[in-house]
Amino acid sequence: MRLRQIEVFYAIMSTGSLRRAAEVLHVSQPAASKVLRYAEQSLGFALFERTGGRLVPTREARIMLPHVNTIFEKISDLKRLTENLRYARDGHAISIGCVPSLGLSVVPRVIQRYHAAHPGNELTIDTLHGPEIVSRILNHDLDLGIVFGTYEKQGLTASHIADVPLVLIDQEVTKGPVALEDIDPARYIGLSENDPTARLLDMVWEEASLAAVPVVRVRTHYMAAELVRLGGGCAIVDGLTALHHPGLPTPLPLKPPLGIACTVLFRADYALSHISRDILELLKKEITDDLAGLPAL
Repeated sequence: MRLRQIEVFYAIMSTGSLRRAAEVLHVSQPAASKVLRYAEQSLGFALFERTGGRLVPTREARIMLPHVNTIFEKISDLKRLTENLRYARDGHAISIGCVPSLGLSVVPRVIQRYHAAHPGNELTIDTLHGPEIVSRILNHDLDLGIVFGTYEKQGLTASHIADVPLVLIDQEVTKGPVALEDIDPARYIGLSENDPTARLLDMVWEEASLAAVPVVRVRTHYMAAELVRLGGGCAIVDGLTALHHPGLPTPLPLKPPLGIACTVLFRADYALSHISRDILELLKKEITDDLAGLPAL
């Protein structure tokens, strides 16, 4: 069957009549009838029985319908994809995913600055965890991902933006730098084991032959900072979170210093659009300016 024949068949099955199918397809009823007749001739069996002026689907037509539905779902997907490609090619739209710590600190300012300078461009921002960002980039759902840590995966390009210091926040400690062995393990709030920062810290603890089993583990730096603010203990978080979370004690440097990479991810088979490049330049500047505000790290 040709696509036009499939369209007529699908329209008749959806509307229940040849006349309404023709209206949906914006063709005359005789034209739609002719396409249907050619389709049945090419198939070698009838798709509809003409009964009392109505078209009644045959057994063969009902068997075909789920497969035709699948075709039209794919056509709809293709239409959405081509629209996204058209807008992206013209430089009008971009979708970005960022980890929560950055979504609650520098990324909103970057987006606001870019949108103020380019109000005609469409920006979509999602706050997600790193693995979700990777998956959505590879599935064409995101153009850019902004994460902590490095991700090596086939089909993905990772571009280093900055190294963000890790700092201790603790209501009971006021002077730094603070050595890991001086952190109270009974009050230590850790990050989820899947977090790149948590993996780095666990490795450093192990190399120093120190045991650090957190009393609480959370998925985001922001949550860890909020627990510290509420007096729930101490935590090691990225410097940007420490700067932008209100009500926290002064962030203290670690001894030896530790940092986590801020990385931008995008598909390896796509060149960055000018929107992406402009946003990345703003991001670099915002992070650099913010980190300059950290106290004597």
